[in-house]
Amino acid sequence: MHRIHSLDYLKLGLAVLVAFAHTYWLQSHMSPRIFMIGNGLMRVMVPTFCIVAGYFLYSAVARGKGNKWLWRVLALYLFWMAVYLPFWLNQVHSLVSLVKTLAWGYFHLWFMAGILLAGAVIVFLRGFARKVAPAYEYRILLATAAVCAVIGLVLQYVALSGIVYIGVKKFSNGLFMCFPFVAIGYLCGRRVARLGVQGLPPRWLVLAATIAGAGLLMIEAWLVQAWRGQQVMLDIPVSSYVAAPALFLAVLGTTMPQPAIRLDPISAMIYFMHVMALQLAGIAGVRDLPGLMLFGVGLPTLAALVLGRLPIPGFGKNKRQDGGQKVRPDPPPLNPVP
Repeated sequence: MHRIHSLDYLKLGLAVLVAFAHTYWLQSHMSPRIFMIGNGLMRVMVPTFCIVAGYFLYSAVARGKGNKWLWRVLALYLFWMAVYLPFWLNQVHSLVSLVKTLAWGYFHLWFMAGILLAGAVIVFLRGFARKVAPAYEYRILLATAAVCAVIGLVLQYVALSGIVYIGVKKFSNGLFMCFPFVAIGYLCGRRVARLGVQGLPPRWLVLAATIAGAGLLMIEAWLVQAWRGQQVMLDIPVSSYVAAPALFLAVLGTTMPQPAIRLDPISAMIYFMHVMALQLAGIAGVRDLPGLMLFGVGLPTLAALVLGRLPIPGFGKNKRQDGGQKVRPDPPPLNPVP
């Protein structure tokens, strides 16, 4: 699959927002409006990341490289867990706690563990369906993803109600949160592979759904804070199932220029390194938001640029900017307006 520059820009923007979220500036300035942003609009980030991952997973699976994709995600996850070992080692007190920590992931690395599980479920379901009911392969995937999505949403709102204590890890995990969105991206990838972007919804509908999704995220967050106060967390808004796919399709169908430098190593380094960089900021006594963002975004970006000068796979110099992938222009916008 050729590079899609619009998705590179999207991933970079999402990575910056993740770094911003982890400065905890929003939590220290909490109000109903801030709640609507932090637990509303910004809750589109993880689902959209998952959809992007699922979109490219389809390409790997279609080429018979699904298992290779899983191994690469596992290797990346284990590498960064090793990098962050000094941060989480003191949380391990037994073999059981070690297994739980590795299964969940340290802090932001839970996302990689979730993507790994979600991808494994999709690869398994694909193989299972092709053996027992080949004609229903994608219906089985869609139905399973829908069931997991509903379970995750129900568990979350039961937890919010306070009727029964349910830990956040019971629903904000690879199966009940990541998998449904990865499946959406996977099915989008299949659709585009078969029909091109012309097989996706019309542009006007995608943009309308994006705007509506953003509004629904804020409304849902406002209702939650009015119901349970501003101390709760809304991890999986129901409306994210409208907002995230719409945002992904809107960006996918937007033609963007090829960047002067590779953006994917920068977005990856921001995501993986920002927690460490923010820890350094705290040690240095930096507390203001501009300073925190300079550490959380600036240091990882600098690291990516420095690594880009070295012959390291995924970072180092190549004859072509895209690391040897075939360069093609972005797909045209969905139903472009002349």
